[in-house]
Parts: sequence; C-alpha cells; structure tokens
Amino acid sequence: MKNNITTYLNRVYPYYYNLRNTIIIGGLVLLLSVCFSIFFEPFEVNQGELKFSFFLVSLIHSLLSLVVFFILVLVLQLFRTNGKTWRIKDEFGFLLTLIIIIGVFQFLIRDFIYDKDDNWSLRYLYEEVRNTILVGGLLIFIITSINAKRLNLKKESKEKEGMFSKDSIPFVSNEIAIKTQVRLDDFVLNINEFVCAKSDKNYVKIVLNNDVMLKRMTIKSLEDQLCSYKFIFRTHRSFILNLKVVQSVERSSQGYKVLIRNFKEIVPVSRAMIIEFDKKNRTINN
Repeated sequence: MKNNITTYLNRVYPYYYNLRNTIIIGGLVLLLSVCFSIFFEPFEVNQGELKFSFFLVSLIHSLLSLVVFFILVLVLQLFRTNGKTWRIKDEFGFLLTLIIIIGVFQFLIRDFIYDKDDNWSLRYLYEEVRNTILVGGLLIFIITSINAKRLNLKKESKEKEGMFSKDSIPFVSNEIAIKTQVRLDDFVLNINEFVCAKSDKNYVKIVLNNDVMLKRMTIKSLEDQLCSYKFIFRTHRSFILNLKVVQSVERSSQGYKVLIRNFKEIVPVSRAMIIEFDKKNRTINN
C-alpha cells in the first residue's frame, strides 16, 4: 500500500505554470470560486454581518485567491530549477501551500468585509484556513487525480499505437522503479536525470542532474535494472555512466578518463572495457 502511494506520488506530472497557462488557470479559479460560493454556499454566512453584498464579498474572496495564486506562481518560477522533473507530489505540495496561504489572507481581510469585533481572534484564523483547505483541497484532489488519470490513459494510448505501428520501435519509459536492498529505500529514477553511479562499499552513489542519492544496493543490481537503456554503460567494476552526458575522453595508464558535461565527476573506463566503450560511445554520440 505504502509503495503504491509512493509510486503514485512520484509519477511525472505536467508543469503548467508558464505565463499563458497561469492566466488561463487564474481565470478558471476566479470563475469557479465565485460560482461555487454563490450557488453552493458551502459554509453558513450571517449576511447581517457583511459590509457588502454577498455577491461582492464572494468576488473579493475570489480576487484575493487569484492574486495569491499569481504571486505564489511567480515565487515558484524564481526558485524552481529549470528542467527539474515536476511530479504529482510537487503539484500537491504547491497547491496545499497555496490554499493554506489563501486561508491566512482571507483571515487578514476580515475587518474589511465583516462588521464584527472579534475578527482578529484565533478562532476565525482557524476557521478561514480550515474552510479554504476543505473546499480547495477537495477540488484540487479531484482535479489533479482526474488529470493524472487522463494523462496516464493518453500515454497508454500512445504506447498501444506504437505497438501496432509497422515502423515502431520498442517503447522504453523515461522512468523506472528501482529496487534496493532496503524496501523503504526503493525509488523511481528518471533516466533523463541520471548522470552516473559509483559503488561505495555496501552502497551506490547515484549522481543526478540536480541531486545525489546514496542507496543500499550493488552496482550490478543497478546495472541489471537499467539494462533496457542502451546509453547506460558499465565502464568499470565500480562505475555506471550515461553515455549521453559524455563531454570528452582522455587516455590514462589505466584506460580512459571520461569528463562529464557540467560536472566535476571523472568516470574511469577500465582497459578491458575500452573497445566496447568506444563502440557504444560512437553509436550514442555520433
């Protein structure tokens, strides 16, 4: 059960938050939140306490949510590493942060909307955050799950088309579930982020574009699990390399030294593997 949840949360999810999509999503958020508040009235509101009409109050709440959404997307763009894989867990984390912050801001404008003496009480802070999480969380979970299912069906459909195509080649996913010696340490590897791996006693150090992991497993086990990818090559008894990241190759007394683009890592190629390495490297990089 736990592994299924982890696998689900680690699935790749489209990153929608560019300028055009943000404007479209923001418009939908504004429209849906106003309609939801007016037609469903999810929480009891004493309209005698309102300084404005119920419609105007709903519009103010929705506009505030829209402003917070735009600001948070801007912050995300500033701090997110370009090219980093966006996953379902990232989407949930971003949206959960969003609705909590929206709830806090809804509390901060209570004096502007409600004619009450205790607007600044902790009770109303809790109430605003809770209400935002209940409504926003439900909508987010439903929409994200439906979209993830839609994307998965779309992917499966493309795979089936490839299977029945005359000129199709075998489909190999960019992601693979890697099993380690410790079950809780199992993980999903995006092969496009993989740079190299090095044996370190009872562990394997896995170098990615934006991260480094240490997993309890053998280098042979990792090699066997990555055998579907022709550009992954065992260069040495202690090293595995993604041939796509090779910058240059230098000769040494022990064989080759491989320099990797944008990395200080130097990967050795043993003399016994030189012929096979040259053959594969030419195929991948020429």
